Amino acid sequence: MDIRTESRNVAMAPSWQEEIEIRLQDLQEGHGDILHARVTLEKNSHHNKGPKVASARLVCNVRGGTFTASKTEKTFEDAIRATFNAMQEELRTFRGKRKKKARTESVRRKPAKGASL
Repeated sequence: MDIRTESRNVAMAPSWQEEIEIRLQDLQEGHGDILHARVTLEKNSHHNKGPKVASARLVCNVRGGTFTASKTEKTFEDAIRATFNAMQEELRTFRGKRKKKARTESVRRKPAKGASL
């Protein structure tokens, strides 16, 4: 899996980098279908945003699709956590549909009982 991280308007803290890598490994564990992941942390100090100035965006290229999760919170730790929780739900749904589709197709391909080849 190729991992790219970047930060805008804020320096990337080593603890954030470590948490991102650990959480990506957790998403990948047992599946091995994430080809590329890109994480962007951005500090937005716009006055209309209120206290939520930390933004995290995660883009995952998976076999069969590309998924994006983005969250804005008060701290970068909360934003990273919320973003990865959203991505985990997206991937769980996608993997469930892919698994169901594979089961349906394999049932359709079986020859009928008593059919001669």
